[in-house]
Amino acid sequence: MLHISLTISQLRTVLTFCCLLATIFMTQAQTDSSAYSYRSLMDVGYKALPNRDSLRLDLFLPASAAKKKVPLLIVVHGGGWAFGDKEMESIYYMRKLKEELLRSDFAVASISYRLVSDSVHFPKPVEDCSDAIKWLYKHADRYRLDTANYGIWGGSAGAHLAMLVAYANPGEIGGDASLREVPLRLNYVIDNFGPTKLNDLFRVNLNGFSTFMFKVFVRKLYDIRLKLTYAMTGYDFKTDKDKVLEVNERFSPLNYVDKPVLPTLIVHGTKDRIVAIKQSEQLQEAFQKHQVEHRFIRVEDGDHGLGNIAKEKTDELVQTTITFIKAHKK
Repeated sequence: MLHISLTISQLRTVLTFCCLLATIFMTQAQTDSSAYSYRSLMDVGYKALPNRDSLRLDLFLPASAAKKKVPLLIVVHGGGWAFGDKEMESIYYMRKLKEELLRSDFAVASISYRLVSDSVHFPKPVEDCSDAIKWLYKHADRYRLDTANYGIWGGSAGAHLAMLVAYANPGEIGGDASLREVPLRLNYVIDNFGPTKLNDLFRVNLNGFSTFMFKVFVRKLYDIRLKLTYAMTGYDFKTDKDKVLEVNERFSPLNYVDKPVLPTLIVHGTKDRIVAIKQSEQLQEAFQKHQVEHRFIRVEDGDHGLGNIAKEKTDELVQTTITFIKAHKK
């Protein structure tokens, strides 16, 4: 069995290569020229798991939720499926998106899910995301959430999970038996540089010579690919390549757009060296073929995560995202 035990240097490589690859209180936030009020519910348990801590989410409610039901955006974090957490404050884009949504009387939920490892493989992370949405639907009255207006946002691996939850048949995903009869309804998907075709992402179909060159000259990345594909699929790439191919196909969002699919906003940088923009271009082509409502924003010279673009450009992307969300509010 393979073990994910990475040095700090390897971890940085993973986050660069594989990042494709309740305490309740009132908060007064002050940014720019005006303040706004919201309520934060941190580390709310939504799913009990045997022999480990419950999965949790953070829920941010605008002040208006005290008087009326409010729409909700569900955020799925990235981190290469093996890393990351639901914290939204460390990245400017995420802070700004949350702020603007709260100002616009939208609630925001940032969810955790099981990270892949030696013992956790797909579909568990997908099941967790599905269960988080269902839990938020089941408890909507408690938090005054408008179940007719739920949407989902994901970044990188989180976008991959968000698309799978939104596009696949909920009955095929599985999950918590206590939530099996709870609806999973979303109005839209926001895909920020998410992988759509896993076998291409992990270069599973490289020919013999290309694999040899990859192994010789980029040995560290080759080893990490082996570990991550095992963590995701539960199969050893070197001995069970066909099984790896099969699992990757099953969990590739591109394979689910031949049926009615939710409106989708795609955002992708043209200089993304982790998840090639081709992954989003192929998704757009499939959307066009099947007449799926979508918008594709190419961010010129943007890298993976879009951390290299100017603050003004980030603000513009946030406003474009908010506009898309509001346009799909019922």
